[in-house]
Order: sequence, then structure tokens, then C-alpha cells
Amino acid sequence: MNFWIIVSVMTIVICLIAFYPLLTKRTQSLGVKRNSLNKAFYFERLKEVEREANEGVIDDPEKTKLELQQSLLDDIPEHAETTVNPQSHVGKIWFAVLLLAVGIIGTTAYVSVGSWQAGTMIDMTHKKLAYFYERIKDEDTNPLSEQELNQFAMALRVELQEKPNDAKGWFMLGQIGMAKDDGQLALESYEKASKLDPQNLQYKGSYAQVLMFSQDQTDKDKGKAVLKEILRQDHTNLDALSLLAFSSFEEEDYKMAAMTWGMMLKLIPEGEPRRATVEKSINMAMSMLKAQENQPAPATPEKN
Repeated sequence: MNFWIIVSVMTIVICLIAFYPLLTKRTQSLGVKRNSLNKAFYFERLKEVEREANEGVIDDPEKTKLELQQSLLDDIPEHAETTVNPQSHVGKIWFAVLLLAVGIIGTTAYVSVGSWQAGTMIDMTHKKLAYFYERIKDEDTNPLSEQELNQFAMALRVELQEKPNDAKGWFMLGQIGMAKDDGQLALESYEKASKLDPQNLQYKGSYAQVLMFSQDQTDKDKGKAVLKEILRQDHTNLDALSLLAFSSFEEEDYKMAAMTWGMMLKLIPEGEPRRATVEKSINMAMSMLKAQENQPAPATPEKN
């Protein structure tokens, strides 16, 4: 309501500035106009009389001047006639018409392309948040489309503006970021969730995973620090151990990688398929370590 009041006032002010001449009463004094003409004629005729007197055309110039003065006095009315321009009333009508036109055009333009449509769409999407939470329960068999993911993210953003301390909501937004391949959204959301609920190892693990797969070494170092925090809270956390082992292998620290995978192997029960993968990783790390140790040392220059 306040928005429309402000817009109305601004429209009236702008129209007053632009169309003010239409509101002014333009009056004319017919008597003044006629008097000015008579005076101009009198002075012009007076010059002619003087010129004719000098030339000897007029015998009695004084009498002629008196006649001119008398003629001027006879032509001046007793009361000045004033008339109001009839267009002043029409000007007011035009002002009202233009004001109405400006208001209609401005309102139509705002209704067509104004931000209220975006606001209405966001509100409608926000109301579907509960539907999206139910919808993701069938994600394995019926995954969300890209459009649904975008709407889910928008609804969650609106919700988190109202509830900025909702760690679960921030974690879910991070999950959506991962589904959309939006690494920045996932990173920021997981970080927020892990800070709001530092005891939740799932939040920390997801945050560390995004950091570890970053191309920035600073992010990787931060990810390692988060993984170590997780292992201090739970030294049996297989996901954290797996990420640390992979990081060590990537950095060619094959001994540390093999040791970390060895710790994982002790924690995985017999018969689980994951044991075979870890065993292969250990064998690969040991093989790379042996090849690294068998490499000849770089030759040193001889001293003269």
C-alpha cells in the first residue's frame, strides 16, 4: 500500500512540473493593448507632424498636435477591459487527462514487467517446499528434473532467509548444489551447515569432500584439517579415512596412503565388497612405493 501511495504522489509531482502551464490562467488586458497601439501611433504621427512642419507642409503644427492629443484621449476607455483566455478551462481538462494517461501507462508497464511478478513466483515456489521434501524421498527411482532442482533451491533460499540458523536446510541446499554441479553453492552451504552444527559428522564430511576435490591447494589443506577434526571425533569414520588416503596417494605419499587404507581394512567386516577395493588400493600404493624407492638418486656434480 505504501508503495502505491509513493508512486501516486511522485506521478502527480512529475505531472505538475511537466504540465504546469496548462493550469495557469492566461489573461489579457485588451485596453492595455489598445492603449499601447494608440501611443505608438501618436508618437509616430507626432514625428511626422514635426517633419512636415519643418518642410513647411503644415501651417499650424501646434493645432495639429492638439488634435492628435485629443484623438488619443478620446480613444482611451474609462475602464480597462480584461478578458480571461477561454483556454484556461480547457488546459485544466487536458492536465487531468494527461495525469490519468501517465498513471494508466505507468501502472500497465509495471504490471507487465514489474518485479511483483518475480516476488509472486518466489512466494508460490516457497509454498511448495514441503512438496519438494516429500519429492526427494523418491529420488532414487524418480529423480528431480533440473527445473525442479532450481525451484527447490529457490524455495530453500527463501526459507533460509527466514531461518538462517537451520543447519539441516543449509545441508539440503548443499546437496542440491551437488546435484546441479554447482560447486560454489555446495561449498558455501556445507560450510554454513557444519558451522551451525559442528557435532554433525555428515555435514563436516560433505564439506571436507568438496574442499578436497577443489583445484585450489588452500581448499585442499582446509579439507585435510576438517578430515582430521572428524577423525578426532570418530577415528573409525571410513569416509574420512578414504579421503585422506586418496589425498596422500595423489600427493605421491604412497606410504601414508597404504597405512591409511590399512586402517580402513581393519574396520571393514569380512565379506563386504568394499574390502576388495581397499585391498587393491593398498597393493597399488605399495607397488608405487617400491618403484619410488628403486628410482636412482639424482647424480650430484663432481667437485674439481
